[in-house]
Amino acid sequence: MWLTRELRWKVTARAGDSESGRVLRWEFDTEDEALAMVKRLLAADAGGQWRKQPDRPPPQQA
Repeated sequence: MWLTRELRWKVTARAGDSESGRVLRWEFDTEDEALAMVKRLLAADAGGQWRKQPDRPPPQQA
């Protein structure tokens, strides 16, 4: 999961492994909205599967 800010706040989460998983993305106008999504993801049933990533941008998809 990544929380980044470019022109807008973006939350990126990958469900599954790096080869067969799905990448999920959301964009928000405010940091508060983006952080609320992060909290919802962490509180979801699959929340135990999320882990903090190093402070670097997410990988770009071709």
